[in-house]
Formats: sequence, structure tokens, C-alpha cells
Amino acid sequence: MELNLSLSLKRELMFKDNSEIGLVDRQKLGLYLKPIFIAQLSLVDSLEHSAYAFKDGVFELVLEEDEIILPEFIREYALSIGSEIFINIKDDKLLKESISKELNVMARSLSIGDPLKNSVRQANLLTFQMNSLYDDPLNNALLSSQFQGGQSLSSLLTSTSGLDKKLYHRLDKIDHHYILKQPMISSILLLAFLKEIKAFSPRENENLFLTSYFKDIGMSFVPKDIWDLDKLSQHAKQNLSEHSENSYNILDGRIPLSKKYLNIIKNHNYLNSKANKSESIDAIIGIETALVNAVDILVAMINERPYRSNYTVFKALDFLKILISDDYPQEYRALVKFVLKFLKQ
Repeated sequence: MELNLSLSLKRELMFKDNSEIGLVDRQKLGLYLKPIFIAQLSLVDSLEHSAYAFKDGVFELVLEEDEIILPEFIREYALSIGSEIFINIKDDKLLKESISKELNVMARSLSIGDPLKNSVRQANLLTFQMNSLYDDPLNNALLSSQFQGGQSLSSLLTSTSGLDKKLYHRLDKIDHHYILKQPMISSILLLAFLKEIKAFSPRENENLFLTSYFKDIGMSFVPKDIWDLDKLSQHAKQNLSEHSENSYNILDGRIPLSKKYLNIIKNHNYLNSKANKSESIDAIIGIETALVNAVDILVAMINERPYRSNYTVFKALDFLKILISDDYPQEYRALVKFVLKFLKQ
């Protein structure tokens, strides 16, 4: 009988059951719970402990221990409650360990089997692990795992014709939080464009893919509660403006990227500063930095954010024209031609 209940009705009944739990006990749950993005539950069949939503200042039971986690539950939760769910810290530890182990396995077998299926799995695992890295950005083991996983994915995308486009469109439909989704899909689009123009060697393309993927790790120093806000305080704006420098400081000496690529990370936000008429950057900006920043802006504009709707591809390209066409007219024309073809399904 219970199996025939709709998810919404089941949740309503579970919330009613919460009335039997004292308010103090529900508040104490915060000592044992860890927020994760709801999409991460797609990696496991069930949890060893109950999971909760945070509603009206208290925790409400939404998933019982050992309950099978259905895709419908994840989708409905995201739509009706939000992007975060609170799980027991022991389950969080097991989930992180599972992601790391599977990434290690995938790195050795990524080229075996269906390339699209493997690349989607690898990209999702990296995205989920990036969430852990945002919580602990100085964790060398996580950084190393991310770097090796990114290298493996880049190699597969480079060696498999047409895979980058298929993977981009598949990932674009997945409901990851934008702060985690953006680095992955913008890096895939960048790599596809670099392959198209043949201006750099395969090794340089890989390094630029990794540069693009890691460039926003400094956002880990920005409080999560302002990620989804439209209007920001001056202090919050200052935090955001410093994320490029913070990314550089986090990554310098911790991942095997040369100073050339770390400096791209340090200056990757310069087009945004130019658009906002901020102070000019003294460093010499090359075409690699311009492309990393331009593709990132493009992908951000054409994707919806909690505080705005998405822009059309044409509006995004017109905006980039103002920013880069004078300095890099040939590359801009190539980017327009490529993007209109690549984004067409």
C-alpha cells in the first residue's frame, strides 16, 4: 500500500510524523548532519541513516534509513524543497569515499565500453567531488584526484570525435547546482573549440581544459548563502572579486600546472572586470586567457541562474563582441561560427 503513495503524499505524512520529534531533538540533529546537493544521492541506492530537509528553522525527515532512493524523489525534492539535503556525517564520509574510489576505477577503464556513458559518469563524479573540494579546498588528496580525473576526461574527449558535443548537451540537462556545473560544461566547450581551431598542441589543449576547470575553486572562500543572490552587499562583492586570486593561491604548488596556466587562472576574470569598467589588470593578457574567460562568460550567460533567466546565444555573442573582437577579431569570428554549430542539437 505504501508503495502506491505519491512522493508528495509520502513526504506530507513524514512531515506529520515529525510532530512526534521534540523541537530540541530536531535542532540537535544539526550536530550530526552535513548538507550536500541533492543530485549527489543519485550515486547511491540508499543511506544508512535518515536524511532531512531544513524547513522553518528545524530539520524535517524526508528520507528514512535504508529507503531506496528513486530518481523521482531526487527530482521532486529539487523542485519542491531545494538543492540541499542534510545527511548524516557518516553517510557523507561514505559517499565521499565512494566517489574517490570510483574515480580511481574509472580513470583506468574510461576508454573501455561506451565513451558517452563513461564520460557522463566521469563528469558527474568529478562534479560531485568538486563539491567536497569546495568544503575543503586545501585537501591535497582531493585536488590530486580531481586533477587526474580531469586529465582522463580530457584525453577521452580529445581522442573521441564528436564526444565533446554529446557530453556537453547531456550534462547541460542535468540539474547540478550552477557553481559546480559551470566549470565542467564551460571547460568541455572550451576544449571542443580549441580542437576546432587547431591553434594549440593537444598537451596545451589539455592544460587549458584543466585551467578552465579549476579556475573558480577560489569561490570556496565565498559563503554559499550568497551564491544565489542577485543583489549583493559590498563585502560579498569584494569576496567575489577576489576569487581569481584565491584560486591561484589555493592551486599554486598543489596541482601540476605551470606558472603560465596558474597566471591564466589568476587573471581569468579580466573580461568581467572590463565589462564592469573595473580597474584594468596590469598583467599581460594573452589569447589563452581571453578564450578561457570568454567561453566561461558565454556558458554562464546562456544558462539560467536562481536570480535571472538565461540569455540567448546571440545576445551572449554580441556581448562578447564588445569585449574581445577588437583585440582578437579572427578568434572571435571563429568562436561565433563554432558556437552556433556546437550548441545546435
